[in-house]
Amino acid sequence: MRISPTTSTQWLRLISVAVGLYGSAAAFGQPPYGLDSRDPIGPYLNNAMPPTNGAFPALLSATGAFTSLNTLTPTTGVIPFTVNSPLWSDAAIKTRWVAVPNDGPPYTSAEQMAFVPEGEWGFPNGTVFVKHFELVVNEMTGAKKRLETRLLVRRENGGVYGVTYKWRPDHSEADLLPGALDEDIPITTSSGGQRIQRWSYPSRAQCLECHNSQANFVLGVKTHQMNGDFTYPQTGRTDNQVRTFAHVGLLNPTPNEAEIPTYLKSVPVNHPTSPVQHRMRSWIDANCSHCHRPGGFGPGYDGRLYTPYENQDLVTFMRFRDHEGSSLYQRDNALDETKMPPLAKNMVDETAMAVLRQWIASPLEVLSVYLFNDTSHLAVKFNSHVDPATATLVANYRVDDFTIPSHAVMGSEPDTVILTVPPRTPNDTYFLQTSQVQDRAPSANTIWLWSQTEFVAQERPIPAGSRLANISTRLQVGLGEDVLIAGFITRGNSLKRVMVRAIGPSLSGAGVPNPLMDPVLELYDQTGALIATNDNWDDNFNQQEIIDTGIPPASLDESVILARLPSDDNGVAYTAILRGAGNTTGVGVLEVYDLDGGLGSKVLNISTRGRVDLGDNVMIGGVIIAGQGSQRVLVRAIGPSLPITGKLADTTLALHDGNGALLTSNDNWRSDQEAEIIATTIPPSNDLESAIIAQLPPSNYTAIVRGANNSTGVALVELYMLN
Repeated sequence: MRISPTTSTQWLRLISVAVGLYGSAAAFGQPPYGLDSRDPIGPYLNNAMPPTNGAFPALLSATGAFTSLNTLTPTTGVIPFTVNSPLWSDAAIKTRWVAVPNDGPPYTSAEQMAFVPEGEWGFPNGTVFVKHFELVVNEMTGAKKRLETRLLVRRENGGVYGVTYKWRPDHSEADLLPGALDEDIPITTSSGGQRIQRWSYPSRAQCLECHNSQANFVLGVKTHQMNGDFTYPQTGRTDNQVRTFAHVGLLNPTPNEAEIPTYLKSVPVNHPTSPVQHRMRSWIDANCSHCHRPGGFGPGYDGRLYTPYENQDLVTFMRFRDHEGSSLYQRDNALDETKMPPLAKNMVDETAMAVLRQWIASPLEVLSVYLFNDTSHLAVKFNSHVDPATATLVANYRVDDFTIPSHAVMGSEPDTVILTVPPRTPNDTYFLQTSQVQDRAPSANTIWLWSQTEFVAQERPIPAGSRLANISTRLQVGLGEDVLIAGFITRGNSLKRVMVRAIGPSLSGAGVPNPLMDPVLELYDQTGALIATNDNWDDNFNQQEIIDTGIPPASLDESVILARLPSDDNGVAYTAILRGAGNTTGVGVLEVYDLDGGLGSKVLNISTRGRVDLGDNVMIGGVIIAGQGSQRVLVRAIGPSLPITGKLADTTLALHDGNGALLTSNDNWRSDQEAEIIATTIPPSNDLESAIIAQLPPSNYTAIVRGANNSTGVALVELYMLN
């Protein structure tokens, strides 16, 4: 049978329909596509828009983008889409569409987007992108105001132009703006108050500052931004956008559907389970990469997500664990003339800045490196449990001479990795570089890029003797001078890893009356400088490290500071202060934990000052002796010699074992063990104060300070580790 050209075209269209009806993914047991086909549409929204700068429609309704402005129903052939990591637009809610000119299948390259798995896509002349902006103006009801609808048009010469239509107050129509405009918009806050938010409408020239030639003009439509699910209003079906675009003939060449899950994928900055580093790199890609790229307007780093992280040079603009000294953070967090991006930004993206602070804090680190069994294996211990997939990737390690280990396996502990390396010379000094290893947080932290750890090639030493593994104090936390003040000393020539906890709400579960419901913790060095503070422990950058100790507080309202503190052979003193948030009072517990397992520096003592009352509100100090052999300690109860008003005039001291049995007690220190106490060189200075020396085997112990004859006042309980 002879087929005329007209008949041939009809047959092709019938075949395409047949494939759509009978050859769909669902027919073969695969998930259905988001769309079955795409409708024809002429270039420039059926020529409603000019092919170059010229006479633009004065009204949005005349652009041909929508068949109904009331419902924002797009014209036939205009396809909705979204992006994985949206550009920050002062908290506006955005909706997107694209119209790629075509007259139906089969499609030519002039009717398709030029697809690449990694990089910038290309678009036919006459393609129109539509982006609509709305703002919540009543945070109590969720009421929104239509702000503007922007059109970005691929011109006949391959460039683009952009136009902005500002919505009228009644949302009936939007008018073409001739230039840039700022509008102050009243916002009803969630508390019923009011604030003013400025909204900046861009000029046509400003559109091209971001939609520039170096970025190939179109910013969001690329593989890693489109590689995500979207629910299509026309069908109600949810599908991967790259998969649907390929199915309806929008992409040339058509990607292999089986490879789509392997493509790079950006994520929103608030994604709960993606690594912190990937969340922030996705945000930088969306907000900065159109200028910050090779040949772009922004100098310095390369913000593109598909550039390997180690080649982006981002760390040049971030200072490790110092967001105040990181120019990337300072400019993204600014609203003055230094702000980035420099256009149409009147609000800081607080969510993104919190993620950037977390990334800069980079809490995952290597604690130690020792030989393991022989000179060809290294045991690398991290400060948190590590993700096996990233921790056992040999490319994530370099040893001294840039040697990549031949093998990497998890050790017997979840925080330890065993590396196989060329033999090390015993007692020589080496360096280990580590990169891209992640912890096991729901949104994982990644170790700082090529972190360097110096180590001596030696076996891990076996802890000798005993140590104070935990020291704690419980008492009534008051106001002013009656807050709980604890001091401790570390001694040794290595950093001391300690965790200080402030416990309150969870005491009610142990039957303690009147617990402090919201403790706040502060840690100071021996010069009085504030090192760290915490209110709620899960707000810490190193939240996962705290969890991985196995002893995170039971209540989120309790406080923790976990840090590696400087120490030396003379001893370094630290002070922790526990107070109630909002000037609240109640019974609280302050604890100091030695997390080094008996290695390195030691915690020598703790001294806690607070108010001693009656009944359950006496002062209770606790200590855990760990390790091998017994430990000789000195416990003191100080009151009369304190240089303050309201001091406890006569202290008594009782020492109990872990079962609560009384081991010994003392009222006036000279009455018992006087010579032995004097020999320590730190006897109390007032005869009415109390002291006990004891040789304690590994176990838990409690020291209780009361006022003689039911007296009350401020006192100090101290526990010293004696050598």
